[in-house]
Amino acid sequence: MGQLLAQTIEVLPEGEAAFVQAMAMERAGNLDGAIQIYQNILAGNPNHQRVYLQLRNIYSRTGNAAAGISMVEAWVNHHPDDLQSLLILGEFYYRNQDHEKALEIWDHFRKTKLTNQTTFRLLFHTYVRFGQVDAMEALTREARERFNEHHFFAIDLANYYQSRQTYDRSLREYLTLIRYQKEYLRYTTDRLLLMSDDTTAHALIDSTLRNTSEEIPDVRYILAGFYYKTGRFENALNEHRQIGVSNPGDSKRWLEFAENLRKEKQYELSIQAYHHLLQNMTKNDPNIIGKALLGLGQTFEEQIVQNKTEMKFVKWFPENEFFQNHIIKAPQIADDLLANTIEHYQSILAMLPPSNTTATVHYRLGEIQSRMIRDLNGAKISYETALQSLPQSDLRKKIRIRLGNLLLSAGQYTVAVNYFGKGRFQNLRGDGIDEFTIGYLNSQLFNREINAPLAFLDSVILALDPNHRYFNDLMEMHDLLVNYYFDGTRDDRTAFESFFQAEALIRQYKISEALETLTSIQESHPDALITPLSTLRMAILLLEFDQPEAALAKALSIENSPLKDQGLALAGEIEERILGNPDKALIHYHRILSECQSSLLIEPVRLHIRKLSQPQES
Repeated sequence: MGQLLAQTIEVLPEGEAAFVQAMAMERAGNLDGAIQIYQNILAGNPNHQRVYLQLRNIYSRTGNAAAGISMVEAWVNHHPDDLQSLLILGEFYYRNQDHEKALEIWDHFRKTKLTNQTTFRLLFHTYVRFGQVDAMEALTREARERFNEHHFFAIDLANYYQSRQTYDRSLREYLTLIRYQKEYLRYTTDRLLLMSDDTTAHALIDSTLRNTSEEIPDVRYILAGFYYKTGRFENALNEHRQIGVSNPGDSKRWLEFAENLRKEKQYELSIQAYHHLLQNMTKNDPNIIGKALLGLGQTFEEQIVQNKTEMKFVKWFPENEFFQNHIIKAPQIADDLLANTIEHYQSILAMLPPSNTTATVHYRLGEIQSRMIRDLNGAKISYETALQSLPQSDLRKKIRIRLGNLLLSAGQYTVAVNYFGKGRFQNLRGDGIDEFTIGYLNSQLFNREINAPLAFLDSVILALDPNHRYFNDLMEMHDLLVNYYFDGTRDDRTAFESFFQAEALIRQYKISEALETLTSIQESHPDALITPLSTLRMAILLLEFDQPEAALAKALSIENSPLKDQGLALAGEIEERILGNPDKALIHYHRILSECQSSLLIEPVRLHIRKLSQPQES
């Protein structure tokens, strides 16, 4: 019997080995066994802190508040300076539904233990965990007065209230924070923009920030970000104007804001932002001026390109340098600030020392003048000034090309032939084919000197490396000259010369005169080889200038020509995308499949028909 009794008595381990074993049992999930060993160790050594902490954590995790109260009370009786345990004792009472006792413990802590900021924070975060809002607020007031820090606990309170969607109190604390701690402006902005994800908070955020912006000017940064995020871009611009351009970093802020407006396709506002920066910046930084001018030019171009009618199947010699002239439709900026402030920008640039950077700025200004305002004389001055400002070789060559293009835009073809011809022979690289070559050949074509470009292309086309960047462009132009001019009759050649006269007029932005010339080709040379191509050109121009019905008629008028597939494809796109007649579009697309079986458009059109037909079949 004694032997049996001995077998039922469990002998608990002691010392460090016992603690290690209890830890292993706890990790294995045997909490009861671990607790028994911990309690045994603590009974023998009431000051064993590691055991105390392990037991306290177990009681907290398992919700055994009663056991936790008993143990922590015994511990604090022996360790009255363990402030963390004093607060946790209150937590165990609170979890044991004895809220009054918990608040009594915490209130006693508040009256006797608040000696520094750390103890304030310990009590504050205890109140936070148990949602004691009134106590949090009272403790905050006491801390701010004690330490003379008006922003004390501002972040903590703001985040607490925001997480509980108590936005008015959260806003109050965020504004308190930046009133006394400007270095938190970026943080506060990010938090308030996150708050604005809740659309129900928009009116409160708007009114609160506006009412505070006079008292705390930095609030305007937040307000500008809020207006931008919520799509009130004009309001955002007004706030940026109120902030100004005088402080360090303001120029960068304006550049980023203007660029972001451009990305949002708020082109008019983006232009205004760039203008405000250029007109109000206090330091003539060539880097900032250059970026602003580049941004202006890019904004104008994107605004125009956005309004450009881009066809999917039919494009005018895409990616061919001989026909590159993306901006045909004149931008409506006659009364814009840009046209009135170019002289101001030039006066600023005149004060900058010569360098590649200032050369780049002058170059960009020339780009705006030539491509946007179409002030050829002003652009010429800017480009020439850029050349005098010590540009690097690549930029120098680019500027010289632009000066030659100005001659084409001015219709000075004889001068352009000499200019590009001289530049071409001064810029020989390997085979000597470069941008000057393109300008040289275009100058001759625009000047009705068709035989000279043809002879030149005949001499180089077979010897040119197929990997050359301009090989395809030159080959395309060579085929154009041979097929429509060299192999043609006198009538064909006359019509061809008129065709390039129309291209020259387009380069001069004389679109109405170009259309008249193209119309004349169709009427006076209806059977000329170039006539279907010139008619297609006319259709594309008419479409660009918002005359879709006239463009449709021209596109269909070339169906009895080798360009039948392109005419039908263009007609289909006009019906589908502009006139809103998908059924009529499908008729044109199906004709391509059945009547133009050797066309390169067969497969892309077939795929498009399938997509276009699906909604009708469902």
